[in-house]
This record gives sequence, structure tokens and C-alpha cells, in this order.
Amino acid sequence: MIRALNGPSRFGAIVKTSARILVVSSPLLAFSVEAQDAPVAKKRTNRLLEEVVVTAQKREENSQDVPITMAAIGGEKLEAFGIEDTADLQKITPGLTFTEQYGYTLIYLRGVGSEAFLPNSEPSVATYIDNINIAGSHGKQDAIGPVERIEVLKGPQGTLFGRSATGGAISIISKSLPTEGYRAELTYNKGNYEAEHILFYGAAALTEDLAASVSYYDDKREPYGKNMLFGTETEALDDYSKSLRVKIRYFLGESITLTGIYQESEQVIAESLRNENIKPLGLAIGSVPDEPDRISKNNVTGFVSSESDLLGFIAEWAAGPVDLKFVYSDQKSNVQNDLGAHTDYDGTEFERTSFHTYDEPTFQETFELQISSNEETWLSEDLTWVAGLYHLEAGGGFDRIFFEISGETGIGSILDALPDIVTDILHPITGLPITLESGGNITIESDSIYAQGDYRLTENVTATVGVRYQEETRGLVRNYLDVVDPLVNRQNNIEYFKGDDRSQNINVANFSVPDISDESIAPRFALQWFASDSVQVFASASRAFKSQTYNILNFFSAPDAVDKSTTTAFELGFKSDLFDDTLRFNGAIFQSTTDRPIASIVSLTSGGVVRFFNAGESQTEGVELEALWQPMANLNPGLAINTGASYIDAIYTDYKDGSGFDENTGLTYGPGALTQLPGRDFTGNRVARTPRFSSNVSINQFLQFGAFGDIEIGIDYAYKSEFYLTSSGNPNALQPQYELWGGRISWIYEPLGLTLTGYVSNAKDELYFVQLLENDYGIQANYGAPKLYGAKLKLEF
Repeated sequence: MIRALNGPSRFGAIVKTSARILVVSSPLLAFSVEAQDAPVAKKRTNRLLEEVVVTAQKREENSQDVPITMAAIGGEKLEAFGIEDTADLQKITPGLTFTEQYGYTLIYLRGVGSEAFLPNSEPSVATYIDNINIAGSHGKQDAIGPVERIEVLKGPQGTLFGRSATGGAISIISKSLPTEGYRAELTYNKGNYEAEHILFYGAAALTEDLAASVSYYDDKREPYGKNMLFGTETEALDDYSKSLRVKIRYFLGESITLTGIYQESEQVIAESLRNENIKPLGLAIGSVPDEPDRISKNNVTGFVSSESDLLGFIAEWAAGPVDLKFVYSDQKSNVQNDLGAHTDYDGTEFERTSFHTYDEPTFQETFELQISSNEETWLSEDLTWVAGLYHLEAGGGFDRIFFEISGETGIGSILDALPDIVTDILHPITGLPITLESGGNITIESDSIYAQGDYRLTENVTATVGVRYQEETRGLVRNYLDVVDPLVNRQNNIEYFKGDDRSQNINVANFSVPDISDESIAPRFALQWFASDSVQVFASASRAFKSQTYNILNFFSAPDAVDKSTTTAFELGFKSDLFDDTLRFNGAIFQSTTDRPIASIVSLTSGGVVRFFNAGESQTEGVELEALWQPMANLNPGLAINTGASYIDAIYTDYKDGSGFDENTGLTYGPGALTQLPGRDFTGNRVARTPRFSSNVSINQFLQFGAFGDIEIGIDYAYKSEFYLTSSGNPNALQPQYELWGGRISWIYEPLGLTLTGYVSNAKDELYFVQLLENDYGIQANYGAPKLYGAKLKLEF
């Protein structure tokens, strides 16, 4: 931590501010230490008040004992907050931001994230379900379903969670299976926009050794907006998702537990593929801008329809002085071949440019062998540890993806961007629509070994040391560029585009590149001091990596490699339970540096439609506080207040040759730009998708009415200050500050296992961007959910 505390002056100011907070808090901490000798009887009658056991360090611990800043939220608390998908976590987790890009989800945590969004690049915040890393795919796949808890781990988690955890990790733990009897729940949710959500969960101990559960959800709704084509409303697809999950556990003797998991899902995500061109520039300059009103004007129906399945197997063996665990997973996803994925690239009602694909496969197979200490292990009184081996084979991309150019585009300007061999083919037929076809799949093989141990130096001081070593190789296969015969009409020959037949194509180029290999080391160090049973102070240093890759959407140029990025972070934090556990007060100051962060540009004339590249360096410095308070534990034990706030100063400290679009003309600039305009210096720009300030407050009142049942009332508030959605700092791509209000009232009648809830979210109908992107046609926007309201019925039996 000495290096961090002697860092730049901006961080020094944050340290001083946070030190003042700690000084102000110190009497509270001291009072808490003294108060342990005289506990006061109290009631816990609010669902926000819970003790959460987490596995953030690959073993079960109380969340307050772990030297990691995290949000640990149990299933009851999630329900009390009305959280139903992972994107909703940003409403109650300071520093967490979810946005979208062409139907892909981009997550930033504490200013660390990536603009890369295609199948050739993983997210920067890793997601796990039941210890299984979830592969990225087109679409959200984020409905939570019945869970035991969710852990949002902040800061690099590369030592124990491996690749793609530079910003942190989200770990979802499903409900545990019963050892006797059964339990079940049925939830029906009906809301505006014809929203309908059905969830069933059932679990039972079938024999003394065998238990199983099944969960199923079906979620659908009408579009939030509408699409108008030359004044006429067109048919738009509804958003929907379905999932079936089966979990089976078998006790093989007294020391071996076997668990099998199967899940299949399908979805149509249409809302995030309907874009409004709110500032036409570049190739669309002179067009009339769309009003920001959730009314799009797209001549192509935008949506992505996908399906996925997961098979998991976990074997646990309490092998005497150590515990062994083996985790296997096999995941596959693809766009549904009958519908595929479609995007109106220009975002206007004219036939200009669009993309479509019917084959976007991803797969991931993982093996993990883990060994950990237990109470019988040598030195277990002072030393706890975990070690393991991890192997991954994965891949993803596009078997066939089509780019259509026609009509109002100004085909001549696009032809100038193509290689000579393409223009020679196309110039004689420029009166017809042009369809280019490309393909490219990334292959990945990765092996790593890791170990981490906690050693108790004294009664109150514990040191943590860990390291992960990883080797990874990536390749690019089936990468090519074709021109589809212009006489092939997509509407009349749809099966040709869905299949593997390329006989009506003119092959322009086949690309071959060498595999790229890399070795990485991700260490972690932490020191924690327990001032009392309820107060700890910790300091940590950690590192994580985001893997190198190849660009795959290279319609106009040969594929090029993108280097890995490295995030190193330092943190000083505290966790406390004060005033006889009526106030949980946690906080941290942090600094992280990302070397070679991955940026992107979406442009027809930048060398390859979607091109990823490395910036030089970004740095994040900040402070965050979280509190859960029971202000009147004796007079009103059912009242609880949950609040949090973060300040994040995230800037690019080295970004000298950036690519982007001129804010006035929309012309591209930077490396590979057809305009040959030089790149611009983005050094000093704010990191994309990272508001400086974010905060949240939830007030929850639980009231008991005896035989009548219980009433729970919740009011929520979330705030984000302004932030850019691109690294160029283009003022046209700025999200102004916004606030979200929501509320719920529930009647809970335990004798019947009945909960009836009325709810509203975004009560003020705030219009805010969930997607704001630049391309050759200007600035295109897509908006977060409008005011939603409805009623939910839950039965437990």
C-alpha cells in the first residue's frame, strides 16, 4: 500500500478525504468495541437484515470476515429489493454499470471494463453460477431465478477466478437442495406492456441420499416503444426468455457428494436492437434526427434470437485432512437459425446498410480440480489455503455474417473503402444492392494453476498471499471475405443464407494468421486487522488479465491481433458492525491501473466494421461507502435503511492515437480510417461508462399485524452522474445524470405461504440511455426501461 499512498495527487486527495471519514467514524468503531460487553436484545424482522455466508475465497466465510469489498445479497434481500436480473444489481451496488452494444452486455465496475463486445472477446467482469464460469453470448441471459445469494466482488479477482475478472466477479449461488422433505414456490407477475412472468421452483429429498430440484421461468412483454416506417407502424418482435434448470445431488457414502446441473434457455432480445438515430452525421448527414422518444425508424427489424445450454458436474470429497472438489462444465450457445440476429446499422428508415447472421456459435468446456484445507489439515489453527488446476477450451464467432449495402448509402463512398479486388468485382453492378459475407471464429485453449493461503500472524492479524499462473493460446479459423452474387435475393433465398452453401458467392480473400500465445501471473496480497469481533481493517493488492484476441469482423482488411490488458489494483478498506449490530458500515479507497485497455470503433471505413485495439493506459481512483442501518432497533425493529455511494475518477492516462468520429461532421479519424485523418489524443478523457458519482438509498419497513399477516413497504432511489459512452469524449455521446425511483408494497401471509406485491420502477419515467453508439451514420440511441408497474403473486408450499 505504500506505493498507492504515495501515488498521484488526485489519489492523495481521496486518501485525505477518506482518512477524515475514518477519523469521524473512529468513535463509532471504538464505541462498538466497548458495546460488545453489554449486548442489547433486539429483533430482526426485516428481510434486508441478514448474515450472508460467501465463497469469495473458495471456502465458506461470513461476508464481513473477507478482505474483499463486495456486495453480498441473499435471496430474501434480493426479493425485498425487487431484483430479478443481474442488470438490476447496479441499482444497489455503487460503482457497477451495465450498458449494451448491439445486444451484447458491457459491464464496468469501479471504472474497469472494456469496449470489446463480440464473441472474440470476453467481458471484464466474470460471471459464475454455482462455481461454473458462464461463457459470454449474444443476448443477456441474466434472469436470476431462485438463488441462495449473489456475490459482487469488486476489484481484480484474477488469482482465484482467473481470466476476464479484471473489474471483478459476479458469483450467483443457486438454492441448496433439501436433505429431507420438499419445498416449492410459484410466482406469477403481471405488469404493463403486457408483461408476464412465470417462475416455478420445486426441490425435494427423493431418498436419504438423493435430492433434486427443477426451476422454470417464462418471461415476455411487448416492446417499450414502436417502430415507424415512413409514418406507418411496423410489426415488432416482443422480448421474451425461457429457461429450464435441473439440479441433482447424490450423497455417495459419508464423504462424497455428486451434483449434476443442466440448463437450457432461449430468448429474443429485440429492444436493444431497435436504435434511434438522434444525431445523423457522416454518411447520413442532412437526414432528420429522431426525437429521443422510444420511437425508432428502422427499415430492418432489429433483434437477436438465441438459445443456449449448460451441463455441469461437481464432485466433492471430504478426503480426511484435505477437501477435494472437481468442477466440469460444457456450454454451447448460438443464434436461433430460424430467426437469427439482425441490425439496421444506419438506424434510419432508408435502405442503407444492415447486418444479419444465422450462425453465431460459442462454446466453452472447463475442468477444475481444487484442493483445500479443513479443520484436520496440518497447521489448520493458523493456516487455511486452497489450490487448484484449471483447463478451458472455448471458441466463438460467426460462421457466416452478412453486410448489406444499398440505396441511400452512397455505394461509391463504401466501395472506396474496399480492397481493389472487391471494387473490381462490384463496380460493374453498383446499381444493385451489394451483400458482403465474412466469417471468423476464435479458438481458445487455456491452462492455469493457482494457490492462495491465509495465515494468522497474531490473534488479530491475518495475511493473505496468492498467485495464479496461466498459459493461453488463441487462434483464428475460417476467416474469409466473399461477395454474394447480386442476383441472389435474400427474401426469396433465405435458406441459402441460413445454410452452409456458399456456391453463389464470389470468394475475395481467405485469411490465415498464426496462433498467439501468452503467459500471465496474477498475484494477490492482503493484510487484515480485526480490531474486535465486529470491526476489521484491510489492505490489499491484486492483479488480473483480459486475454489477447484477434479482430474477426474484418470485411475490409486482414485480421490483426489485440494485446491482452492488465489491471493492477490497491485497496484500503474497513468492515464493521456497530451499535450492537444495528449499523453495518463498510468502506474503501482504491486505485487501479489498466495497462493496454481494449477499446473499439464501429465503422465501415476504419479497417473492419467492428475493430478492437489497445489504448495505452487508464487509471481509476475512488472511494466508496455502504451502510445497512436499523435506526430504531427496539422501537421499530422492522425499519431498515440500505445506502451506498461511490466516487470514481477514471481517466485515460495514455491514449495518444485514438480512433473516433468528428463531433461535427461524423467523419472517422485515426489508424485505418478511409479519410486518412490522423488519430487524436484521448489522454485525459474520462473512461467510458463510468459515472463519477453514483449512490443508492432503499428504505424498507416491515410491519407485523398478527393473524392478518405482515406488510412490507419499500422505497428505492438510485443516482448516476453524467458519463460518456465512448472513450473519445464526444459530447454527442454523453449520458446526462439521471435518477431512478421505485417502490413496492407486499402483503405476506405465512400460514398460506402467500406474498402479494404491487410494484413500480422508474416511477418518474426517466429517459436514459442503455446504449449510445457512434458509427458512420451518426449517434444512435437505445433507452432503459420506462415506468413499469404491476403485481406479483408468490406461493410457497
